Amino acid sequence: MRTISILNFKGGVGKTSLVINVGHKLAMEGKNVLIIDCDLQKNASTLLKDPKPPTLLNVLRETATVEEAIQNARPNLDVLPSDTNLDRAAAYIISSGNDGYYILKHELDKIKAMQVYDFVLFDHSPSYGAVTESALLASDEIIIPCELGTFSVEGLLQMIDKLKDTLSKRNHALDVSGLVPTKYNASIAMHGTYLKDLQAEFAEAVLPTVRQDSAIGKSQHFHKSVFEYDPHSKAAEDFTTIAHILIGKETAAAL
Repeated sequence: MRTISILNFKGGVGKTSLVINVGHKLAMEGKNVLIIDCDLQKNASTLLKDPKPPTLLNVLRETATVEEAIQNARPNLDVLPSDTNLDRAAAYIISSGNDGYYILKHELDKIKAMQVYDFVLFDHSPSYGAVTESALLASDEIIIPCELGTFSVEGLLQMIDKLKDTLSKRNHALDVSGLVPTKYNASIAMHGTYLKDLQAEFAEAVLPTVRQDSAIGKSQHFHKSVFEYDPHSKAAEDFTTIAHILIGKETAAAL
């Protein structure tokens, strides 16, 4: 069971789109997938349209198990939904001391032993807090979606340094499964320049781009993945590429 956090401390870079669509494509390929929504905005949870309790809040507050909170969204695709009161879970984790940060990891270890899932994908809030750290400690890998902009390389280096520093204090390392440039538009000359900058800094860790495509936003509006909304879209093609890489790819160097 591969446990992968989709994380960037910058908002609006396409974390949820990547989780939803790569997760659904993996499921379509016959992989058993669990999406864990760690963002109180609950965007990844919209795959369920109407998620019901218990939620991740209950799991992190130890009033429900992961198994009790999981809900089916599509064939081979389950979701552990978030909650708008997820900040209460952060308070509980902090008040529980060091053990609180490992509640989610211990729950997922039980699921792993049952050999139910091939992939567990975590959708994160852009802010770093107790819930984020808890999910990172339950993850073995990280994928970083990033926009192509002036300070993208600098921002990524700072984020990776922060993760290294924070996680090393807990003797936990994450393997980098890749950086995914999102909202790529070939008609914007600087996008090509920024992409080359990323590739120069991170080499083979940079995965193929996800192109700018209105199908992504429209599909989420209708509580669908792009494969349900427009399976012939550019976005569907790009998310398929990322999913196929994950199925057969060895992870890169550890953080």
